[in-house]
Amino acid sequence: MGVFLKHGRVYHYKRMIDGRRYYRSLGLKKGQESMLSARIKQIDDEITATAYGLPIPGRATTLSEYKKIYLKHKAHKKSLDRDMQRLTYVIDALPDLPLRQYRAAHFEDLERILREDGKGPTTINRYAELLRHLFNLAIEDGILTANPLAHWEPFVEDGTRRALTDDEIGGVLAALKDIRADKRFKSIRHVVEDLVLFALATGMRLSEILNLRRDQIHDDVISLPISATKSRRRGISKQRVKLIVLNAVALDIIRRQPETADSYIFQLQRRHPNIMFYISKTIREKSGVKDFTFHALRHTASTIISAQSSLAAAKAVLGHADIKTTLRYTHPGLEEQRASVAKLGDHLLKIIRK
Repeated sequence: MGVFLKHGRVYHYKRMIDGRRYYRSLGLKKGQESMLSARIKQIDDEITATAYGLPIPGRATTLSEYKKIYLKHKAHKKSLDRDMQRLTYVIDALPDLPLRQYRAAHFEDLERILREDGKGPTTINRYAELLRHLFNLAIEDGILTANPLAHWEPFVEDGTRRALTDDEIGGVLAALKDIRADKRFKSIRHVVEDLVLFALATGMRLSEILNLRRDQIHDDVISLPISATKSRRRGISKQRVKLIVLNAVALDIIRRQPETADSYIFQLQRRHPNIMFYISKTIREKSGVKDFTFHALRHTASTIISAQSSLAAAKAVLGHADIKTTLRYTHPGLEEQRASVAKLGDHLLKIIRK
């Protein structure tokens, strides 16, 4: 760290941070030394902010600039990729203003744009939640004093997440056979059927499947490192890996994948969850399952496991920390409910007839 005269005329400042040199002109000439101390502090603060991705003091931070800071703060989130995608969408849809200039009217415009783009109440809620978190973080960082979305009221969500029936699973698999011949999906069509079957056989999330490597599989068990949770929690978890036992269907899928130099199980050009967006849309059109999503496969696996084994078994397979989460993934069908209440009725009849 030091100050020097460049070419004997203008003062410059040099500082080293994490092995990188930063040079800045102080904008002061020889004879203005009385102003050096204040100017050095100002430039030093700017260099520190630049090096660590923080807001530059004294300058209004725009949404696109604060996006980078927010994503660094939230690097632990499993939904980081989706947050990045949504913030990019917002920045494209709205004017890129300093954060302090945003008003509720801007988000009314965003809501209208999302609706015109075919997004429903649930998706609009997720965008609003993300932006509200971002503005709250900006308040903590001293950039804002109030959240423009503080009084935003969420929409009622339809809550249609459910498990697929056996007939619907058959319809989805039939649609996938047509997709394999569809040249629009040339980068994924060769493996999309295996991705869907693998999700049904394991209950794994799409991101986990896309990034699954051979060195994570030992015999019939997958060991996935737990490096992140959806929310920060105090203390250190003793659980370092999530264990997933593979059945015959899953093992067969793995065996038929060609080995690659990068060790990933599934050969793909991109490993972003967005690769399934248009595939899922086509599945909905071809199968008649109008509400199909890839995540519905995880709900389906949980429901089948809990029906045939137990809720505790489903919790273990899905890797949930709390069985309350597993309950949200388990959707007993009418036939299963009929069978259950029939058993209850039989039991009560035995008591009554005594």
